[in-house]
Amino acid sequence: MTGHHRRVGMASVMFGSHLGIAAPSLVDLLLAGLLHDIGAFSMGRPLDGLKFDSDLEEHAVVGYRLLRDHPFLERASRAVLYHHTSWKDLRVIRQEGDHETLLMANLINLADRVDILRRVGTRKYERKDVERTVAGFSSDMYAPEALRAFTELVDNGIFWALMEDQEMPVRDLLSRELLDVRITPDQLIDFSGFFTRIIDFRSRHTATHTAGVAESAVLLARFAGMDEQEQKSMRLAGNLHDIGKLAVPTELLDKPGALEKDEYVRVQDHATVCAKVLRSIPGLGEVADWACQHHERLNGKGYPLGLTADQLSLGSRIMQVADVHTAITEDRPYRKGMSRDKAVAVLRSMADKGFLDADIVDLVIDNHDYLDAVRSMVQSRALSEFERFARGIG
Repeated sequence: MTGHHRRVGMASVMFGSHLGIAAPSLVDLLLAGLLHDIGAFSMGRPLDGLKFDSDLEEHAVVGYRLLRDHPFLERASRAVLYHHTSWKDLRVIRQEGDHETLLMANLINLADRVDILRRVGTRKYERKDVERTVAGFSSDMYAPEALRAFTELVDNGIFWALMEDQEMPVRDLLSRELLDVRITPDQLIDFSGFFTRIIDFRSRHTATHTAGVAESAVLLARFAGMDEQEQKSMRLAGNLHDIGKLAVPTELLDKPGALEKDEYVRVQDHATVCAKVLRSIPGLGEVADWACQHHERLNGKGYPLGLTADQLSLGSRIMQVADVHTAITEDRPYRKGMSRDKAVAVLRSMADKGFLDADIVDLVIDNHDYLDAVRSMVQSRALSEFERFARGIG
């Protein structure tokens, strides 16, 4: 499945642009194409095992529910909801809805099918074989204009080259007009909150972890004297600090017992993935450091780079303590969180051995009751949201 969502997003945008869909809608189409399988991913389904022709309604609905509440993704969520619905059925639905959004869903459906034929599974088609197969698709399954767009893009020779380019960043492949979208720093923080659901909802074992770490990190930043803007940056870092876990198999996240050596290495990779993702985004340099260095330790015994005290900023040190404190005090399905005395003992021991910053640990201890009460409240709220979502009512 490597690159599948990128290819579907690119193909969908090419179809939409060819059909004259305007730039603002193309942004929604790109987002929907890139996120179309987020429901299956969040349910812990192995994407390689998905069968295109089987009943895929469930993951489309879950994807819709994950995306719909965010103002930037509301329209994309509707395209995700219908991305496995036939054009015949969409023609009925469009009597009650937005024709262009339903067409966008059908374009994603076609792009998904093209890539499934070309790349995924045991039977892979050559380009010409895919083109002949698509030529035989009926207007019941795909909109005639969608099929026409595919044929004309293939004929003019640009489709396969752009769709299958895996090296160039997506933003470099797209027009400046399409990418001329700006959000404020506060909107970016709000958007990062969406990722906490995607990250945490994959596993019941860590369903509230990100929320707890982010809130704890912001409070510690305030106690340490950081200004309001720095505290906002800390929240952004906290919301995104475990984004690399999206690359870790769910069965490892859910394993209650000790991990095997190779499994532990695989889990450790999440810090490397975090850095690769966040450092690719312009303007997130400091935030990326704070987020992705949460498993580094002052004595050089952390990972992934083994950084030492002189290489770790105050923000990174705060995130490390917030992550450890949240991990040991939060309840998980397979164990209760530590009491105050045990948590304090663990933190003091890690500070004495040079793993954690002693001054930040003292801030936790001096403010423990307040910090832990806020963490518990935030995580309880996150757990309620997760449970509602898991029951299908969120």
